[in-house]
Amino acid sequence: MDDRRVKVREIASAVGISNERVHNILHLHLDMTKLSARWVPRFADA
Repeated sequence: MDDRRVKVREIASAVGISNERVHNILHLHLDMTKLSARWVPRFADA
């Protein structure tokens, strides 16, 4: 996987759930945040 940038809508389409749910899962449950067009663990963006 050369390009690790993945859009929320691509994940939503692949999994079959809404964009909002994907965002909530990434942000609230997995504690990820968007940094330089990549989802990274929140502690790494300090």
